[in-house]
Amino acid sequence: MDTADFNVNEYVFYKGVGVCRIEAVENKTFDGERYEDYLKLVPFGSAGSSSYFIPVGAANSRLRKPMTEDEVNDAIDRSVSGEIQLTPNNKERRNAIDTILKGGDCTQILSLIKTIYLHTRSCRDNGKKVLVSDENALRAAENMIYPEFSFVLGIAENEVADYIGQRLGSPANA
Repeated sequence: MDTADFNVNEYVFYKGVGVCRIEAVENKTFDGERYEDYLKLVPFGSAGSSSYFIPVGAANSRLRKPMTEDEVNDAIDRSVSGEIQLTPNNKERRNAIDTILKGGDCTQILSLIKTIYLHTRSCRDNGKKVLVSDENALRAAENMIYPEFSFVLGIAENEVADYIGQRLGSPANA
């Protein structure tokens, strides 16, 4: 890794964890034999209660700079046109949702949130059962993007849905 890519005290996005601060570069061994340099990452808001170590050489493939406010707003704006079809086949539905979540594209994830939210609201309004897998997928999608949006926008995580709703010109209770 080029040491100019990431610096101590800089915030980065670590896929699967969220926004983290690079606390230090430490020479460590995890197998008792081979020492190498690791970036010590502390998740944003954890007050140092947990940390992750990423080999310096793997940082470029595992970390990225957090989105900017313009990028967050652009992802929200582009999600308006995104509609995801939810197939009634549970296995195909889970596979499609997993593909979107693993892809990590914020616009697609926002479109997925909108689609599942509207679908579950429609089910409830019509007295139909909401699939637990849909509720779990909705939570997983929100957990993937809301923390970063909260960090970037400087708002509480529980305010992100309202921010998105206001940005799109509709109330959000997702």
